[in-house]
Order: sequence, then structure tokens, then C-alpha cells
Amino acid sequence: MDALHGIALIARTPRLWPLCAAPVFAASALYLVLGWLGWHFYGAHLEELTQVFAFLAYLVLFPFAFYLLGSGFLGLVFEPLSREVEKHLGNAPTTAPLPFGITFKDTLKRLLLNVGLGLLAFGLGFVLGPVAGFLSAALIGLLDYTSPAFLRRGLTLGPQARKLATKPDLHTLTFAVVAGLLSLLPFVGLFLAPGLVVGGTLLARRKLTTP
Repeated sequence: MDALHGIALIARTPRLWPLCAAPVFAASALYLVLGWLGWHFYGAHLEELTQVFAFLAYLVLFPFAFYLLGSGFLGLVFEPLSREVEKHLGNAPTTAPLPFGITFKDTLKRLLLNVGLGLLAFGLGFVLGPVAGFLSAALIGLLDYTSPAFLRRGLTLGPQARKLATKPDLHTLTFAVVAGLLSLLPFVGLFLAPGLVVGGTLLARRKLTTP
């Protein structure tokens, strides 16, 4: 599976670690600060018994909310890592980077899509339970972890989605499942994000070379 192969590639390639360290450290610090602030305003003043249940719910909801908002920036934050992986694997694309305006608009579209999927998951959660959140996370992971490789080839969200949806195969499905599951685990998703970006790069290369 590309997701697990990407994590393994990071683990056995020390020269890629510096490209992972700064984004993961910054995201972890932001995660802690926003998590503490969110709990402070949301549940710190509840009664003790209510607070226990509220905290358990918060452990589920906050990682999902952080993932919804943060994953839209993966294409920008981890582009150097994805590019270096392609050099490591060979046959890296030589296309010029997209203008900043187009990249910025693409990021906004991803954020809006992620928020929309999050709201949809919340609404469907009354019927489907946690399955709705997982399906949203899986789709978001598929689109955002593969985005650096697609953007490097000039393919923004729309063309990227169409390419991934063309002849969906087991590689695409398993990547979405694994990325969705891991990304929702508190802190685990943050530390494994570089590996998932690498896995997304592997998947994108596979899809882009498939007729």
C-alpha cells in the first residue's frame, strides 16, 4: 500500500528527515496550543461528571477539526519533501511551478471543500455515526496528501480529482482508507503526515503514468 510504503521510505531515508522536522514541529506546537485553548473555552468550566464525557468527545472532535483546516495546506508545506522524494525515485517532473495566485486559490478551494465535507459528516453523523467522519477524512486525505505531486505538474484540485476518480483501483482505495484512519488519531496523524505525503506522491505517480 502506498501509504505504508511512504511511511517506510521516510523511516529508512535519513536525508529526508530535515524536510519533515520543521513542518511537524510547527504543526505539533499549533496543535497543542489550539487544543488547550479549545478545551479551556469549551469544557474546562463544566461540572466534573459532565467534563469527563465532554473531554472524551473533545478527543475525537478536535483532531478531526484540526485535520479539516490543516490538511488544505499540505500541498504548500510539504512540497519540498514531495519534490525531493521524486528526485530520489527518479523521473521527477521538470514543469515550472504554478503562479502564487493560482496556488493560493487552490488552497482556498481545498479549505472550503474540507469544511463542507466536515459539515456534511456532522450532519450525516446522526445517521451513520463515526463512519461519516471517517469517509470525509478518507476523501480529504486522498486529495490533500496527493496534492503536492499533482500541483507540481500543474494539476489543481479539479483536474486532480478527475484523475483520481478515473478508473479507481485498489491502490487509490487503500490509500484513502489508511490515510483517513491514521489522520484522525490524536498526534499520530501529525507525526505520520510526512510519510503519508510521500505515499500520496507514490500514488500520484502511479495514477499519472496510468493510461
